[in-house]
Amino acid sequence: MPDSTTPAESRYPHLFTPISLGPVRLAHRVIIPGHSMVHGDSSGLITERYHAYLVRRARGGAALVGIESAPVHPDSLTWTGQLELWRDEIIDPLARTAEAVHDAGSRLSIILWHGGHNVPFGRGAVALAPSAIPSVQIGQVPKAISIAEIGELVGYYAAAAERCARAGVDVIEVQTASDYLLGSFLSPQLNHRTDGYGGSVVNRCRFVIEVLEAIRTRVPGSVAVGLRTSVFHAIPGDPDGYGMEESLPAMATIAEAGVTDYVSVMSGSNAAFAETISPMTYPRAQLAEEAARFREALSVPVTVAGRIRTPDEAEAIVASGQADVVAMARTFIAEPDWVVKVRRGEEERIRPCMSCNQVCLGFATLGLPAGCNINAAAGRELEMPGGAPVATRRNIAVVGAGPAGLECARVAAQRGHAVTLYEASDALGGAMRLAARCPHREEMLPALEWWERELSRLGVIVRLRTAIDDPGDLDVDEVVWATGGSPGWTWLWRNRPRLTGGIPGAENLPHGRDILAGTASVSGSVLVIDEEGNWPAVNLVEYLAAMDGVFGVTVATASALFGDPELSLTGELPLVTRRMKSAGVKLHSGTLVKEVRNNTAISVEGAVMGPFDDLVLSMGAVANPAPDGVTAIGDCLAPRSIWAAVQDGARLALNL
Repeated sequence: MPDSTTPAESRYPHLFTPISLGPVRLAHRVIIPGHSMVHGDSSGLITERYHAYLVRRARGGAALVGIESAPVHPDSLTWTGQLELWRDEIIDPLARTAEAVHDAGSRLSIILWHGGHNVPFGRGAVALAPSAIPSVQIGQVPKAISIAEIGELVGYYAAAAERCARAGVDVIEVQTASDYLLGSFLSPQLNHRTDGYGGSVVNRCRFVIEVLEAIRTRVPGSVAVGLRTSVFHAIPGDPDGYGMEESLPAMATIAEAGVTDYVSVMSGSNAAFAETISPMTYPRAQLAEEAARFREALSVPVTVAGRIRTPDEAEAIVASGQADVVAMARTFIAEPDWVVKVRRGEEERIRPCMSCNQVCLGFATLGLPAGCNINAAAGRELEMPGGAPVATRRNIAVVGAGPAGLECARVAAQRGHAVTLYEASDALGGAMRLAARCPHREEMLPALEWWERELSRLGVIVRLRTAIDDPGDLDVDEVVWATGGSPGWTWLWRNRPRLTGGIPGAENLPHGRDILAGTASVSGSVLVIDEEGNWPAVNLVEYLAAMDGVFGVTVATASALFGDPELSLTGELPLVTRRMKSAGVKLHSGTLVKEVRNNTAISVEGAVMGPFDDLVLSMGAVANPAPDGVTAIGDCLAPRSIWAAVQDGARLALNL
């Protein structure tokens, strides 16, 4: 059996063999597809931030690095920061990025895009679609595009492609995935036209074929031209809608026309983001079997994406003939050196993507620069270019081993400091480990295990079951305080700041964090009084619903939609809602509890809920106070998120 000292080409012989996408030869079969990171600005050009992000991943060894979907027409501009491919000004900054990617040993691709009925009219333009069918995402009626407008847009696609080719882009990909404009034409559910662009599969493919034909007349033969498509759209309320029976014939029709060098398959639509950017509850390599059907039917190479994380998973896909190329976006957001580490035989050092979607998708949905919960430098390569070795080695004590303490200890040790990490409990991870104990959140554990391995490799001394009360007891040069937070009434005060002592009658009730930590227990019928919301509350409720001895969970939540807004940002709200219903959880949304009395809860409207066998609070955490003379990071500075904690830890360590 090959071991880690065996070259990657021997350990993963199919994955690390070259392949050609038409005229473009790739060194191996691992690529990064285009994905939105919102790293642009109002200029519409490639910013320094986005340039640094792309080049960093090229240096990590990806055979091809993809630029996100970029509008070909000004009326398709959907959010500030998109690359404006209809302008000649895009050529020079794009050329600079292409040159840097090439210098790093990689190739560069870009996705040509029109949002169709998903373009908001607040941008000043009427949304276009094959038919006047509203977008599930935007909720507005588009204009049915005319034949003249189709011809005009074909020209815009071709001109955009020419600009990209002039800039040195190697691969031009046309976006037909999701319910964007071209994808909507492919779908008989969204395309009700009776002219030459609707009806039969040939007619529905006509617009796409015309675009690809026009592009080929404007770009040199050295540039590969391909397309991305959705295997299915998964529009709610239309379970028998656009699926394999429609998507596969469409791609076969286009491939037979000889206008595409490859097909890249994904899934979902703007109506079902969980299918497009799947969370951790989805199976790994979720589209491998569907991709195999495309590869069997098509005469061009097939690329597949969707929760491919490990080299073994990627090798299995290529070796079995399910796809020719594997595309990994979030995997490389978390670990830009994925290929480098595989080539070195350092698979255990790969920082594992959790598929949490909280910072990659969630931040992008908010219009914020996207990043990663566990890779502080993702999307912030200019701010955190890498930890230079320290000139003077210092003794650093990090007190508290949640995400903030773990990352601070790791980066400080990586830079050359002598680090000792103290943790009062018997395990590393803090609140993140509590979350990982909950149903559907188990994939957070590999990230904690990665931190443990890295600390061991870097020589960090770890002292578990060691509480530090007085930093003066530590004979070190610097003390970093990362002791997190404790259960409190924090989120109660958002709506009712005058209740400084909490809800009357609820002062002695256990908090959710007590239940997850095992310091309190419940049984029978349980009421959760929630004002924190989002993932902490969802994790608690699903944990309780799965507990032995609990025979029914009711939630009185201040949220209008339990888990919102965070779950909407990650695309998981519909999934969690279905799970709650399946588990028999009863929800009282938009409910504030004013008093607890005799195991009943009384709302501000006077409604009585109960009695219950046990009641539990979900009210958030308060920062554990930090002593004088230390630097506080993470939740003991202010209770926030995993991302904020990891940012705190990394940024401090880079300045120690």
